[in-house]
Amino acid sequence: MADDLDAFLAAHAQPRALPASLYAGGEALWQRLHRDPPRDARWGRFLVAMGETASERMHDDAAAAMWFRRCLDAEDVHRDAEACVAAGHGQAVLWERSGEAGRAEQAYRAAAEEGFRCAAAGTVVLRAACAAIRLEFARSESLSNPGFALAKRTWLAWTRLHVGSPGAVEGDLADQLGLQLCSFLLPEDDPTLLAAAWRQLAPHELDGWRDASPACLRSLYELAAAAADRHLRDEGEAPGQPYRLLAAAVRP
Repeated sequence: MADDLDAFLAAHAQPRALPASLYAGGEALWQRLHRDPPRDARWGRFLVAMGETASERMHDDAAAAMWFRRCLDAEDVHRDAEACVAAGHGQAVLWERSGEAGRAEQAYRAAAEEGFRCAAAGTVVLRAACAAIRLEFARSESLSNPGFALAKRTWLAWTRLHVGSPGAVEGDLADQLGLQLCSFLLPEDDPTLLAAAWRQLAPHELDGWRDASPACLRSLYELAAAAADRHLRDEGEAPGQPYRLLAAAVRP
């Protein structure tokens, strides 16, 4: 049983896996195991993987929604907060794809908040939070106080991940986070004002990671430098350089 689940998850991680065969194999596993599933995180990851396979590879959103719901309903079995966050994010993607932006925004926010509540602030939590912030701004052309609080938690989590593993967030997610950092936090004229603007936003810590600590500020400046170079190139040559100098000046 364990070997079969591990084999399915390994196959799901391979982009070249044949979708129909992968999905059929997952359905067979479900039929064999769902009455007495393994009580560990692999069961949650399996249910999310089936939802992602249905959504992204089979283009069957109804089936995807069913699998994501099964993951959420089975939380007391697998007890995997990250799987539940991924399932909530997956359902939000389905709603956004179908044009239900309001429901999608609420689902993205709920998934992100659950991840922060459970201290499981990995990349899927950042992705859900980014999407919630994006949809709120698209709806109202501004961020509410809860929206800024969610953004601050997201940036805190990002700075912490960057310290522990600088390459942990990359690609389109790093682009989205960087764009929101430029849009909602970076000062327009004076980069030295970033630390003050950062500390004015609540909350001021995330699971012991404090916004005024030297390590956090250095990480923030490094991420700001990369974001400015990526998204503010029309404002002059090397717009991230002031933030790099600020990062270098922060003593560990």
